[in-house]
Amino acid sequence: MKQLQQLFIVALLLSVNALLAQNKVALHSNGVSSFFTGANPFQEAYTAAVDGDTIYLPGGTYALPDNIDKHIVVYGSGHHPDYTAVMGKTILTGYINLYSGAAKSHFEGLSFTRLYYGAVADSVVVKRCKLTSVDFGGHASVGTQIIENVIEGIAGTGSVNTVIANNIIKKDGYDVIYNFNNNAWIHNNIIVAKGHSVNYRNYYMLSNITNCLFDNNIIFNEGNRVDNVLRDNVLNNTFKNNVFNGNPNLSLNTGENNFFGVASNSFFTNYTGIVFNYEEDFHLLNPASYIGTTGNEVGIYGGFAPAKVGMIPTNPHIQLKDIAPATDANGDLQIQIQVEAQNQ
Repeated sequence: MKQLQQLFIVALLLSVNALLAQNKVALHSNGVSSFFTGANPFQEAYTAAVDGDTIYLPGGTYALPDNIDKHIVVYGSGHHPDYTAVMGKTILTGYINLYSGAAKSHFEGLSFTRLYYGAVADSVVVKRCKLTSVDFGGHASVGTQIIENVIEGIAGTGSVNTVIANNIIKKDGYDVIYNFNNNAWIHNNIIVAKGHSVNYRNYYMLSNITNCLFDNNIIFNEGNRVDNVLRDNVLNNTFKNNVFNGNPNLSLNTGENNFFGVASNSFFTNYTGIVFNYEEDFHLLNPASYIGTTGNEVGIYGGFAPAKVGMIPTNPHIQLKDIAPATDANGDLQIQIQVEAQNQ
């Protein structure tokens, strides 16, 4: 039933947007859908929402509410250009600022700048989005899930039991994941950054991380010191079945079944280096040679829930749209829409 409701909403949104050239935002609340077409439709929908409501944002650019302090679910149309040709990308301007009351919120299929915790907000999910960073702001938020995103950096200060899974994490710099000290599970990610040395100073990809589990990640250092991956304050962690292009020192941590000295430029089907490119293909050239703890390949297409190609959001996704330019002799307007329902 939920899929049928989503299918109806997304199809209606596409039809209205195509015919009227409007960004029509839908709010689904207690089985009733409301639509907003004002100057700031996302903000208007959010103002009208109550805890547990779902907001659907079609392709377009939207201003964010100043703060998110309600339990809401927000679905966009995605951000990958090859998979949003019909619906368009959903782009949010500004930061998502989470405050008390935002616990259990879910954000998916969006492109925005930054997710910031201005207060404790437990069990938040960020999935299949493109953003620059996540910053917990020193707040002890429990159970955040950061899944299948394209992201540059994550500052975990104060966070507890965070899951970082199947993301593409690329940063033309250092300190890409840092300040995690409470049992984060970091698995099946692609982590690319610069661990390097400049003017006799060393910089590292990972810093200030303790008592966390890293497994099935691909960690490529594209700086001038390939072994500068772990700063000396990365300790008492467990590294299992990770792939490194260098030979980082894991002596302050526990290491099991890791792969070292793997050439980054001949590992993926298509890899362009430190800067993320939508044309990259992160399927492994030799997946059977790099098996993770879950019995399938390491990286984003392995693990318990392999990433979806194109990072298509969970809500039904429109693959084909064909709307006639005018009505026929009977006054009917021919509309053809092909929709793919997502399982997860």
